[in-house]
Amino acid sequence: MEGMSEPSTADPLAALATGAPVEGVDLTDTDLRAALAAADGPWLFRRCVLDGADLHGLDLSGTAFERCTVTGASLLGCSLDQLRVDGGSFAGCNFSEADLSDAQFHDVDMSRARFTSALLADTRFEACRMIGANLSNLRDLAVSFVLDGSNLQLANLQDAHLRGLRLTGVDLTEADLRGADLRDAVFQNCRLRNTDLSHTRLAGADLRGADLGEITADTPRQLRGAVISAAQAADVCRALDLVVID
Repeated sequence: MEGMSEPSTADPLAALATGAPVEGVDLTDTDLRAALAAADGPWLFRRCVLDGADLHGLDLSGTAFERCTVTGASLLGCSLDQLRVDGGSFAGCNFSEADLSDAQFHDVDMSRARFTSALLADTRFEACRMIGANLSNLRDLAVSFVLDGSNLQLANLQDAHLRGLRLTGVDLTEADLRGADLRDAVFQNCRLRNTDLSHTRLAGADLRGADLGEITADTPRQLRGAVISAAQAADVCRALDLVVID
């Protein structure tokens, strides 16, 4: 945020107009959409509350949110290129059809957030809480897309194109990955317990570092083409009542 003036909280709308950082302000009942549409960004919000804000269609490229609470806000169709979010909560936010190219989210609560038809090119989610998030029908994903150390339990990733990605420390317990393309993806210290992998493409996917949960008779069909460890293969054999003799 180089070139920004000193923080101003006495009149947050005036601060937005001048590009000054806005700190420690509750903007819940403020017409932020009109104020931001009339000013030039990027902006810096620090420890602010923007619950339920209607920001749809705005150009927020390069804007930063530090430890802010932005629950239930509408960012539908926003330009969020190089957005930076550090801490705080964007739970229940609507990012549908937004351009999140090069955006970075670190240690953010994004539970139940919606990313339907969003553009996630070179986007980074690190140590985020994304329980129940909807990432279905994404427009694009680059191989440099990062989704590390994040909790995606119960998340919807139907038909997601995750081919060749390396996922580290991701919890996909009970997530919906039906129809997703996971070919050649690498899962390291990930959890795939009770994950729906129906019709998921797994050819060449390295699942040796994944917790697959309970192995059932249906598991071999779901994991067709994937790379698994000897221990995992032994569990599959046991589920099929096969006896392996050296």
